[in-house]
Amino acid sequence: METKNINKQKLKGKQIGLTFGAFAPLHVGHQQLIYKTLMNNDAALVIVTGYDGDRGDKIGLSLEKRFRYLREAYNDELNLRVAMLNENGIPEYPKGWEEWSKALITIVEESIVENFESVSFTLYVSEVEYIDELKKNLPSNFTVEIQDRQMIEISATEIRKDPMKHWDKINRVFRRHFTKKVLIAGSASTGKSTLTRRLARSINAPFSEEYARLYEEEANITDEELKATDYANFILGQSAANYKEICSPSNNGITFFDTDAIVTQTYAALYLSKEENERLKDLFDITIAKENFDLILIVPPITNYVDDGFRNMEWQTSRMEYHNTLLWYFKQYGFEDKIVLLDKQGKNAQEGFYLRYQQAIKAIEVRLNIKIEHLK
Repeated sequence: METKNINKQKLKGKQIGLTFGAFAPLHVGHQQLIYKTLMNNDAALVIVTGYDGDRGDKIGLSLEKRFRYLREAYNDELNLRVAMLNENGIPEYPKGWEEWSKALITIVEESIVENFESVSFTLYVSEVEYIDELKKNLPSNFTVEIQDRQMIEISATEIRKDPMKHWDKINRVFRRHFTKKVLIAGSASTGKSTLTRRLARSINAPFSEEYARLYEEEANITDEELKATDYANFILGQSAANYKEICSPSNNGITFFDTDAIVTQTYAALYLSKEENERLKDLFDITIAKENFDLILIVPPITNYVDDGFRNMEWQTSRMEYHNTLLWYFKQYGFEDKIVLLDKQGKNAQEGFYLRYQQAIKAIEVRLNIKIEHLK
């Protein structure tokens, strides 16, 4: 029988459990409290609280983003509902308990099927100083129960200071916010796809492949046959591929991407007509606005251009123009300070690639404070 997601429905039952918090981010301690709330009652209401400029907002986890992440994290729990309490306009803690409690009651009333007075509520909290104020400001059908935080020694504050150190404590949905995102870019035939794969496997991290190459192979078309519609597919396909790896269960705090929308835009700017580029502009802008790379490794055209059966060999002479245009686009979109050029060459192709591999590892360690064990 098909079931429906209770997040989109009101809660049923005479005994409802509640818990609230900033969840910036949601971690294993929160999860245990949420499941205790759920399994000791007919249903559970989890309320995400916060305001503009709060501790979550300061690291890019706005109240609305946390709310959406939490709903996604529990989208398969049929007797659990997630709500949001916006504290803008309410005096900051430790003041404002009366106003805050009224807002809480309104949310509860909107979240349940039964008549409010006929339901017993248990509110689970982990701060002792909350108890007196909650008992004073909530109706008599509310019971407040304190939880022992010492049983799970982790805090959101510690996670925000050093997410990688506490990676296994962060909820999987919230991990995408803290993931270090590394883009490897460059003109055709620079070895960026191989480098992406080898860097990722060196630290057991997920990586995306170049969607355009997979697309051309499946469609059996070459570079010189590409139209604006093909480039539109590249933009959407690559964005989806990159996001999939961020959400991967194998995400260990760093993810590598082979190509992005700016790389695709650079090709379009050089090899499509002005009219075709104008048709793609909005799609490029929307997609690029969502990109937030922590490091961009660019390989200049210092390698031999190889005919792989799909590549437009006429592009060989324009590789440096492409490289310069690519750098210009990254700067235009505000990524200049994220760029590191991998320009070591060596005595031969093999040595040059290994030197660039080592350059990349060094950049990851210096820029992201993530160490990749390797031989000198």
